[in-house]
Amino acid sequence: MAIAARHKEGQREAVMEFPPGPEPRYGAPVLKASQIAPDLVAKAIASAIEAGWDPLSRGKTVAIVVDATGA
Repeated sequence: MAIAARHKEGQREAVMEFPPGPEPRYGAPVLKASQIAPDLVAKAIASAIEAGWDPLSRGKTVAIVVDATGA
């Protein structure tokens, strides 16, 4: 699963890629972005900034791979 983030005043986007989770069983619905904990998203964004993403700069989209905890 991946989540894209962009600062509302910035132009550069970051895509945080999480490791694949367990496959849904027996037709269970796939996890939606609204079901992801806000704390996990905040930690992933902080990790992207630590990795060098500057949301207010211009340039290509940055892809950041994070672990299951968002670090």
